[in-house]
Amino acid sequence: MDLRFISIILTTIASIDCLKILIIYPTPSYSHQRAILALSERLLKDGHKLFVISPNAVPGMESNHNYTYVDLSFSYENFSERKSEDTVNLQTRISKWNLPALMQNFARVAKVQFLSKQFQEFKSRVEAERLKFDLIIVETFYIPWQSVLKPHIGSAPIISMSTVVQDFMGEDAVGSIAHLSYLPSMFSNYRPNMNLFEKIENWVSDYYVRNGYWSALEATARSYFNEVYGPGTEKLVDGCWGQVDLILMATNSMYYYPRALTPNVVEIGPLHLKTPGKLPENLQNWLDGAEKGVIYFSLGSNMKSKSLPLDVRQNFLKFFKQLPPGYRVLWKWELDTKIPGQPENVHSQKWMPQDSVLNHPKVKVFITQGGLQSFQETVHFGVPTVGIPWFGDQECNVAKMVDAGIGTQLLPHELHSYEKIKSALEAVLFDDKYAKNMKRHSLISRDFSSRGMDQAVFWVEHVAKHGGASHLRPATADTTLFQYFCLDIISVILVLSCFILGIVFLIMKALVSSFLLTVKSKTKTKTQ
Repeated sequence: MDLRFISIILTTIASIDCLKILIIYPTPSYSHQRAILALSERLLKDGHKLFVISPNAVPGMESNHNYTYVDLSFSYENFSERKSEDTVNLQTRISKWNLPALMQNFARVAKVQFLSKQFQEFKSRVEAERLKFDLIIVETFYIPWQSVLKPHIGSAPIISMSTVVQDFMGEDAVGSIAHLSYLPSMFSNYRPNMNLFEKIENWVSDYYVRNGYWSALEATARSYFNEVYGPGTEKLVDGCWGQVDLILMATNSMYYYPRALTPNVVEIGPLHLKTPGKLPENLQNWLDGAEKGVIYFSLGSNMKSKSLPLDVRQNFLKFFKQLPPGYRVLWKWELDTKIPGQPENVHSQKWMPQDSVLNHPKVKVFITQGGLQSFQETVHFGVPTVGIPWFGDQECNVAKMVDAGIGTQLLPHELHSYEKIKSALEAVLFDDKYAKNMKRHSLISRDFSSRGMDQAVFWVEHVAKHGGASHLRPATADTTLFQYFCLDIISVILVLSCFILGIVFLIMKALVSSFLLTVKSKTKTKTQ
C-alpha cells in the first residue's frame, strides 16, 4: 500500500478524535497557570486543537499548528506593586474581610483583558471563521465571562478548573454543597473539629467572602457585556455558575480535608509536577556544600521577600547567622543586589528552580507563604515547612500543614519577634517528627498524583464526547440551603407536632374541666 495513502488514512483517523477546546484562563499569576499549562501541553500532545486565552504560553508549543494563543501577558502589569484601581497588589497581609475589596480590583483587570486588542482580534477571528468548540475550560474566577464569545459560538459544555483547595465559587451551584460546620472555609485557619464559636464564624465569613467575590465578578462582567454587545446582553451572566458541567480540582484531600463531593466535582491533584531539571552549577555547588542541611526561603511568585519590613529581614538574618556550622540558607530575593546584612552562610538570587531545589537531599526546611503549588511541591519532594500565610487560601493551607504535623506556622505579625521566628524554625529543623510525618504524607500524595493527569484528560474527553455531564448533576444543584439541610421537613414536623400537641392539650383541658365540673356537681349534691 502507498505510504502517502497510509499517511492520509492516519491523519483522517486522528482528526476524527481531535477536539476543539477553548481555554479561558487569564489570571496573571504564574502559580495559577501551572496546572492548566501542564494539562494544555498534554492535550496538544494527544492531538487536540486548543485555543488558549492566557497570560502564559504553553512552553515548546509555539509552532504546533493545533495551538492558537491569545497573549494576555501584558496583564502581569496589573498584578504588581503598582498602586491603582486596576492593579492587584499582593505585597502585604490581606485579611479575609478585605478580600472582597481586593476582588473589585481583580474584576477590573478581567475587564481590561477582554477589552484588549489581543482578545478583540481573536473575537473577530472567531466571528469571521465561524469557529465552534466541543468544550470550554474556564478558570473558576472567570465563569461570569465564559459567555464572552457565546453570541458567536453558541453553547458548548463547560468545565470549570480551580487551582485552589476548593472551588468555593461554583461547587454549591453544581450541587456539591459544603457543610461549613465540619469543613473549614478556604479563608480560615480552622481544623474540622471546630467549636461552636468557630463554626458560626466559619459560616459567616465564608458567606461574606463568597458573596463579595460573586458580586464583584458578575457586576464587572455585566458591565462588559452591556458595553460591548449592547443593553440586555448582560443577562448572559445570569445563572452562569449553574451552567458548569464539571469542576476539576487541581488538588486533593492531602492539601485540604476529606469531604463529600458529588460526581461532577473531581479532585485530580497536582498536574504541574514533573521530573526536576538539573540545577544551575552555582546552586548545585551551594547545596552540595552544606554539610548538615539547607533552609530554603521563598514567598512565591506574588508576595516578594524584598517587601518584608526591615526588622523582619533582620530577624531572619540574625537567626541564619547563628545557625550551627554546616547549615546554609538559600533565599529567593527579588533584587539584583545582596540582602543588606547578608551573612556568608546565605545565598540569595532573584529566581530559583523551585522543583529542583526542593528535590535536593540537603534541603531540610522550606519557609513558604503557603500557596497551593508550593505546598504540593514541598509535599511531593518531602520537605517540612514553616508557613507564613499572607492572603487568600494561604491561611487554610498552612493550617493543614500544622494539622498534618508536617510544618509550623508563623503569622505575619509574629515576624517582628525574633523569638517567634527562632522557635518555629528550630522546631522543624531539629525535631525529626516533622520529617517523618512529611515522608508519610509525601508517599500518600504520590499515589494520587501519579494518575492525576490521565484522570484529567479522561474527564475532558468524556464531557466533550457526551456534550456535557448532566448525567453527573445531582438534584442538590437545584435546591436551597433551607431544603438541603431539611429545614423544610423539620419545619413541617415541628408545625404538625405543635398542632397535635395543641389538640391534645385542648382535649386534656376539656376533659379536666369536665371532670372538675362533675366533681363539683357531686359535691354540691351531697351538701344539699
